Amino acid sequence: MSALTTIGSRSPEGGDRRLVVLWVVTAGAVVLHNFEEWLFDLTGWVAVRPGFPGRALHGDQDQFAVSLAIVTVAVFVLAAAAVAIRPRWSGEALVYVAYAIVFNGASHVLLSILTQSLMPGVITGVLILLPVGALTIFVQPAPRWSISGVTMTIIASVGIAAGALGLASVIMGVK
Repeated sequence: MSALTTIGSRSPEGGDRRLVVLWVVTAGAVVLHNFEEWLFDLTGWVAVRPGFPGRALHGDQDQFAVSLAIVTVAVFVLAAAAVAIRPRWSGEALVYVAYAIVFNGASHVLLSILTQSLMPGVITGVLILLPVGALTIFVQPAPRWSISGVTMTIIASVGIAAGALGLASVIMGVK
């Protein structure tokens, strides 16, 4: 029996082990990726690149650390609710998160190529985000995509990132 089949087996109680495992792995991937961005100073990397918005977008390293923590907590809350409560939207939300992490990982690869330097986050982007996101997209049922669904996914992703950065600037004091 393959690992995916084993992971995807449903218990008599109706629980979906595959969904639980994928949520846990996805949340873990976000933690590792955010840690890499912080550890290797993404804000400093962006600040020294001509043509990038620099610290205006990411703030200083402390502010960025707070925003990473906010995003990480948001993903953990979503994953915890999806696993504990098992709402009908859990599987579909996981696929949307998977697309977001694939886009994030791919953006790190693209910017590393364009700048000819390793962007902080590219290692976990390639080794963790892209495979976890692709696997999730492959094994989960496809969501019912619509223009409004795509628009809302983009708005939610950008809103979470921008909201985390904004909240971090308030918490840390605007510099």
